[in-house]
Amino acid sequence: MQVIGLFILFAVILDAIAVGICSIIERYSELASLFSFLGFFVVNFIIAWQVAVHVTERYLVSESQRKADEEHTKWVRSHLVGARR
Repeated sequence: MQVIGLFILFAVILDAIAVGICSIIERYSELASLFSFLGFFVVNFIIAWQVAVHVTERYLVSESQRKADEEHTKWVRSHLVGARR
């Protein structure tokens, strides 16, 4: 749940930055402003998700959670060995 909260926070921040940039572009061309905002809007979701996952894994996951995740990953991979062949 923490990663979703961080994703929303970063998405809102990046969208606010995009609005600021596009308002400057709008002084010169409304059409360019529209296309640039649509580009920023799509790319912001990708960037916000990457940053939220990085921050969550780096600062919010405890060592015991990290160890449990590694053990679970090993368990899943050991059960999928036969399915990969």
